[in-house]
Amino acid sequence: LRWGCVRGLLGGLVSLTKRGGRLAILSLKGAREELVDHAVEGLMKVLWRHLWGRFSEGVTEQGMARDEFASAGRMLASIQTASEVAAAELYSEYLDQIDLCARRVERFDGQIEVLQIGADQLFVDWEAELEQFTSEAIREQSSRRLEAARSGFALLHDELTGVHGQMVASLFTHKDYALYFNHNLAGSSRELLGSENRRFRATMATMSKDCKVVEADARTFNERLSGSPEVAPEPSRGPTPDAPESKQ
Repeated sequence: LRWGCVRGLLGGLVSLTKRGGRLAILSLKGAREELVDHAVEGLMKVLWRHLWGRFSEGVTEQGMARDEFASAGRMLASIQTASEVAAAELYSEYLDQIDLCARRVERFDGQIEVLQIGADQLFVDWEAELEQFTSEAIREQSSRRLEAARSGFALLHDELTGVHGQMVASLFTHKDYALYFNHNLAGSSRELLGSENRRFRATMATMSKDCKVVEADARTFNERLSGSPEVAPEPSRGPTPDAPESKQ
């Protein structure tokens, strides 16, 4: 429901009020505010559904990337414990899985960029609508919803970006393992990676946990903005301080 539709409805109401005897008792000002009230509610829902749809796509892409990394982690664990012959066979599959992870990370990054562009335009359009309200109370209500949406978006965008950074770092580590195993698949060589394996497993577990946090915060964002827009969502926890840095 756009402002042009509201103007059309108001124009029709004015015409009917001028012609009709019974309709003349209506308060044009009150009817106008009621129509604007319905308009802002309808427009806010359309804007929010648009933003939430983009977030859902980003969270879905994150989940698919997480699953690919989980598969890579299982393959890595199998290589660590398999016989030398079996490890050689698994190594080829591991390389293919690393490629899948790389493609998922690239798509996830692209989805985050699309989300940012879409949200920026959405907030510009939303803010422009504020200038068209005749009711100060309705304008304030919509403004509070806008600020809640901006705050929630900033939080979730930072969380998505943080998870993406962890995935990039984990991808580099998987590539390091692949490079190492290219000439070191003997059992004794694999055993030398014991402490590194433990650190990497902990890193992967943290990344998986952070993905779930993003999913939970996204649901909270949707629920709070839909029900109580004046309150912006709070993060479930702070960002992981010891996330590995990406290699250049």
